[in-house]
Amino acid sequence: MACLALPGCSSILDALPDGGDKAPKAAVMAVDLKKVGDEAKLPQPWEIAGPIEADPVTVTPWIVCLRSKAPDQTRQTYALFYKSGKLETYRFAAIVDRCDVQSFRAF
Repeated sequence: MACLALPGCSSILDALPDGGDKAPKAAVMAVDLKKVGDEAKLPQPWEIAGPIEADPVTVTPWIVCLRSKAPDQTRQTYALFYKSGKLETYRFAAIVDRCDVQSFRAF
């Protein structure tokens, strides 16, 4: 009832994720992870975590975490953001991405 009185309410609801977005497929992620690892100049071997569901209010519903397992490297972790099975963007992982509490596996 309150939304009927507010003209901009429907546009806000349209912008929220509907929860129907599927996690990215492994084959797609493999190509993207290699591309991001190479662009970020992360020394191999690499390890990944995810896909994990992002916070429900975010635009991209899935996160995959990537970091180097090389012994002399600091733990620079990247968060890759997926929507509709496609890589949207990536950046250094932030606390909100929850990469630091994930279980990583070799990639």
